[in-house]
Amino acid sequence: MPRNLAPTRKPQRGIAILTVLVMVALVMTLAAVIFARQSRAVRQQDNYQSLERAWQYALSLEQFVGMELQRDAKSNQYDALNEGWATVLPSLPIEEGSGVKVGEFSGKLEDLQGRYNLNNVINEEGLLRPDQQIALQRVVSSAKLPAGFASAVVDWLDKNEVIFDGEGAESDYYLSSAIPYRAANMAFSDVSELRLLRLELPNEDKTAALQRLQAMVTTLPVQAMVTTVNANTASAEVLEALGLSEQQAALIVGERKTDPYETAQDLADKADLTPDQKPLFGVSSQYFRLQGEVRMGRARVHLNSVFFRAPNKPIRVIMRQFQRVDDPKPPATDDASNTPAKP
Repeated sequence: MPRNLAPTRKPQRGIAILTVLVMVALVMTLAAVIFARQSRAVRQQDNYQSLERAWQYALSLEQFVGMELQRDAKSNQYDALNEGWATVLPSLPIEEGSGVKVGEFSGKLEDLQGRYNLNNVINEEGLLRPDQQIALQRVVSSAKLPAGFASAVVDWLDKNEVIFDGEGAESDYYLSSAIPYRAANMAFSDVSELRLLRLELPNEDKTAALQRLQAMVTTLPVQAMVTTVNANTASAEVLEALGLSEQQAALIVGERKTDPYETAQDLADKADLTPDQKPLFGVSSQYFRLQGEVRMGRARVHLNSVFFRAPNKPIRVIMRQFQRVDDPKPPATDDASNTPAKP
């Protein structure tokens, strides 16, 4: 009888071994999952810490720029491209402790008054400034945009809902678009708003024309006095767009390289500005834009800050964005206004 029991033990041992193997496989799988989750958590924590440190370094860069602008204001009463603030910072190392490199940073500071301020077109009450309307028309024409686009800009800025002329547009026009919206009827907050305005051109022409315009304009706060264009920093294209002759623009660009204009009167005398041209130009600036980048490990922080520097007052940051700025910003061909393109 006992001889018949022996054959049943082998299957039992096989089942036991299989059970052990399955359990080992489950344990190893569970261990692998736990390890993967822990590794992911460690990476996420490391990335978060790197991002936080990069953010702090970006703000430190902003503070440094503010101090540099404050120092520059004490040294003279003009702003020019041969001064220290205008130096483009190449990619420089960030070192901690005993000289160990932990990241890199770069940046550049731009004088925003080297461009025409679109918000000059209205005063603090939101009413049109006729002389600035003329300046706007010149800038629009220089960008090879239809003359009517200046009217669309005026209607976007003024506080009423009355169409400036037949080529302007108020809320009724924009509300009839596929994506309806209203005219702002207030100052521009960013040049990207230009792509919302009525502009009847083929898409490819629209894109190129708006890029040309965006390279010449900015959107600074409305003030009691018109924001002048700094002749020491403006491009020849901007100078000519505001009515200077090619010879005047070439003279200014050539002279300022080694001998920047120190006063508005100095500029007017040497460049032979007319009475209509004098109010448009200055030689100093209050608004500057910092475009900086900090890289630490996998973290990358882009900083876009606008500084306001008033005489005898602390530097203020009036706008800060943690995003990259491509200048000029390429407008989308399928812009939100859905303005029908000409065939």
